Amino acid sequence: MKKILYLLLVFLMVPYQAVALPGLDTLKSMNPLGGSDVDFSGSKTQLTALFFKSSEHYMEAQAILAEAYGKDALAKSLRTNIEYQNNSKISEADRMKNSIKVTSEASEEIKNLDLQNSNAITAEGKILYAKSLVPAGKGVLTTIKLIPAAKNMTTNITANPTSALTELGGLVKVIPNIPGYISTMASTMQSILSGAKANDINGADDFEASLGDL
Repeated sequence: MKKILYLLLVFLMVPYQAVALPGLDTLKSMNPLGGSDVDFSGSKTQLTALFFKSSEHYMEAQAILAEAYGKDALAKSLRTNIEYQNNSKISEADRMKNSIKVTSEASEEIKNLDLQNSNAITAEGKILYAKSLVPAGKGVLTTIKLIPAAKNMTTNITANPTSALTELGGLVKVIPNIPGYISTMASTMQSILSGAKANDINGADDFEASLGDL
């Protein structure tokens, strides 16, 4: 797990500091002639597919874990937001922005569950905890793939701001939030893993091993 966090930190800090997005007014003025050889359509398809797949796994893991600790309202809210995220009638920018907000808020609640306290969870809860490790692992694996896609998109936006604004629309404002989303996910997965090991949750060792292979 430490290796994953280190890789995330390296990928996140270096490229994103170098290519921080300017404001929209600046975007419009940096390339007044327009024009770009960048395939924003293809890059957007890859980025959004990976993001939404990652966040769906992430929210499902959080929902199951919330149920393990009797936080049914939180679990219901997360699943409602999964449905919202999968609603193609809503703009990708709005869905992505909402998913980042929801997962971040849920992460704070999850971390407040005292995951390493064996007295805070029932036997039935431990079964659900084990179940949550499956989507949790899938979420991290997908997010690892998301990192280079987000890095590439951000670089292209910075190099071709006018084209990006035209072709990506509202996503231009949301994409800079992806590094924070990835960081939050990594931190929360570490907390979930620590709790799983502390409570002898079935699958904890396999979960840790799969993350350590990356």
